[in-house]
Amino acid sequence: MTRSRWPTRFPSGFQTPLTIDNPRLFRDVSRILGKLEGIGVDSPANNVPKANLYTIDERLHAGYAQATFAWDRGAVVAGVRFERQRQEIAGFLQAAGKPPVPTRVERARSDWFPNLNLRFDLGEHAVLRGSVQRSTARPSFGEIRTGASISDIATPGTISGGNPLLRPELTWGLDGAFEYDTPGGGLASVSAFARFVDDVLYTGRVVNETDLHDEPGVDRTGYIISSTFNGDRGRLYGVEFAYLQQWRFLPAPWDGFGFQGNLALLGGSFDAPGREGAPFPGTSDVVVNASLFCEKGPVSARVACQWRSDWPDTPGGFGVQGEAGDEFRQAYGNLDVTLRDALSRQVILFADFANLTHATYVVFEDEPAFPVEVERIGRRYLMGVRFDV
Repeated sequence: MTRSRWPTRFPSGFQTPLTIDNPRLFRDVSRILGKLEGIGVDSPANNVPKANLYTIDERLHAGYAQATFAWDRGAVVAGVRFERQRQEIAGFLQAAGKPPVPTRVERARSDWFPNLNLRFDLGEHAVLRGSVQRSTARPSFGEIRTGASISDIATPGTISGGNPLLRPELTWGLDGAFEYDTPGGGLASVSAFARFVDDVLYTGRVVNETDLHDEPGVDRTGYIISSTFNGDRGRLYGVEFAYLQQWRFLPAPWDGFGFQGNLALLGGSFDAPGREGAPFPGTSDVVVNASLFCEKGPVSARVACQWRSDWPDTPGGFGVQGEAGDEFRQAYGNLDVTLRDALSRQVILFADFANLTHATYVVFEDEPAFPVEVERIGRRYLMGVRFDV
């Protein structure tokens, strides 16, 4: 214990005069573990549960074809990509009180990804763009691992681990944009997009209906499994307004200054067993970026700020025992500054100042009145010299 308090700058309610000396506690625990390892009682190799160990052998073959059609005031680019994927996934089932059981799953799939891009020149300074494409978002290796931790004691039993039966998300996308070149080399644009997603990935708890986690003589059908699953269809859509302009009409040396900014208005939801209209993780309703910059000779400087509204981090309420609510990250703003000075082609001075607003990141469940995580990473400063050989 120590009387030296950690200056967190967070209100933490009632405090005792003594607090835990974390650095000393870490040293003591490390010393004890070292002695246990020396006498063969503890081994760092066993610190990672067998259920978290896995290997994945993946082979991906792909081919692509493209054709371009151009004329005086526009162009069309069409293409298609074919992919054939094979995976062999190995891991361990670890039931409490039992030795780990090796498990292995092989899977393969083929997909076609067509795309079409169009550009039409509406005049000397205006362009209209559009595109249609099919794309994919594959689950991470950790999400498709075969390993799992199992409890046969609970009623019903429980399983927690990967899901090697996961399918990738497949998306059809529509994009459109109108761009206008402003005097002085600037650009103003309005763009919109829509995404229609199949097999949306989400985390939840469902009743196990497969034999992936069975062992000889042990049928685990009906257990409650916590993992990543495929939902039904999802929708993402939005519109963005952007503007970029360097103020070259100003007298020197101010003609290097300029402004860049954009405003995005977003929305989206997806459906899954047990719930419809769940919010898409990571999607704020409003995102604003703005920056003032100076590009003059060897000097480059930028002051940039970003603000985004609340956004869902982990949707809840899926499957069985899905009483947990949605977790959101609270709206926040950041202010960053970057400076560059090229002394020569090989030597560049730089300075980066990040999060100057000292933003606090808050995660809450359903309502801001119910925070579950409060984090402040502080301001960050990086300065130095870069040499390009």
